[in-house]
Amino acid sequence: MHKILLLLGLLRLRPMYGYELHQIIQAHGELYSDLKKANLYYLLERLAKEGYLRVQAMPGARGSRGERLIYDITDQGRKRFNELLHEIMLNYEPVHIGVETAVIFLEQVPTSEAIALLVKRREIVAEHRTKVAKQLETIRGSGPMMHIASDHLLSLIDAELAWIDRSVTYLLRLEDASKPRHQRRVAETE
Repeated sequence: MHKILLLLGLLRLRPMYGYELHQIIQAHGELYSDLKKANLYYLLERLAKEGYLRVQAMPGARGSRGERLIYDITDQGRKRFNELLHEIMLNYEPVHIGVETAVIFLEQVPTSEAIALLVKRREIVAEHRTKVAKQLETIRGSGPMMHIASDHLLSLIDAELAWIDRSVTYLLRLEDASKPRHQRRVAETE
């Protein structure tokens, strides 16, 4: 639904052709990263069939068709945009990426291996955060709502990093507590 909201929202600004929409989406990096080019054109066609968009062919474009399709939002599309905006803003759906399942099965490997995997995951997530923050810097001046959206995305990544840190600390304490007492004291003095 958020992909449809994205397209309708962009087309509320002004009529655009597909390639132009694709360029805008790419320029926003992580904020719009899950809308790929093929999916974009599929959704534009679907939205037009459902009456949310008008399509006008403009002659003279390069390519096999020799024309460029311009998409414009209809009144029905504006209404759908408003419905989706409210629906998405007032609905919370937790994101499940599969890590919860993997974490459950970390119990089947030695604790030291589980810790190593979490530490490596942290490195990967931290690198990703650096990349995303750099991408978002280019669009931060685009207005207060773009700033808020960027902040939300970075906050989710920061929450992942904080969770990993807590998990590693917890496992290190468990691992230390399972050692014989005399080994714990040696580790404490080192």
